[in-house]
Amino acid sequence: MNYIDDIERVIDLDHLYKMRGSFDNHTFDGFCLTIDDFYENAQDLYEHLINRQYPLWKYNSESNTRNGIDYFDCRIVDKVGHPTRLYENDQQRLLDLCRRYFWKGHYNWSRLYEFNCFKTAEVFNETMQHYPHIDSALNTPDHLSTLNMLVYMDKQEDGGTAIYDGEWITNDENMALLYPVEERFNIRQVIPAKFNRCVIFPGNCMHGAYIQDYHRYLEDWRFTQVTFYHPQGDNHGN
Repeated sequence: MNYIDDIERVIDLDHLYKMRGSFDNHTFDGFCLTIDDFYENAQDLYEHLINRQYPLWKYNSESNTRNGIDYFDCRIVDKVGHPTRLYENDQQRLLDLCRRYFWKGHYNWSRLYEFNCFKTAEVFNETMQHYPHIDSALNTPDHLSTLNMLVYMDKQEDGGTAIYDGEWITNDENMALLYPVEERFNIRQVIPAKFNRCVIFPGNCMHGAYIQDYHRYLEDWRFTQVTFYHPQGDNHGN
């Protein structure tokens, strides 16, 4: 047994995903909650991500999908098999902050670390963007909506997340991830990406990943952590 080789292959999830000690640096614009420098050990997490393998997401070799041809749309899913006190405390600290601006009661979420991983094989026009989608019904009030928590973890810091005005469309992203958004939607705002930036917003509006310059992702991967917090019970914590 080579102890040095073995210890280099071991990861400590509590270390990689340790949130900053205080969220006093947060901002809220009436829609989106933003926390910069979110993870204390962001560089370690970044090194972990760039050395991973990336399973293709929503991929079927028997379909006519463009995934794996025009672009690589992948997802990492790691289960938190044994949530620790540190993990639960960090989550509750973050949810306490959410309760100041969104749902005041309990939340449910999957104990997973999930990352959308994207890399392009060609340079697309900026009008081609990730398929707009929703994570709560459009008519859901903001304070009842599922909350989308994203953490941008690539160093290209290009684009971000677009919020669109418009109605639901059939989502065929499993066939072609990119969609000519300007033909159907108006961009309400783009939440700007920044390395180690956490953003939280209601999932009841059309939204999707937004890339300004596809050249940046010909060689490098775009990493975005995604977590969904679902309101439970009543709005008083019962």
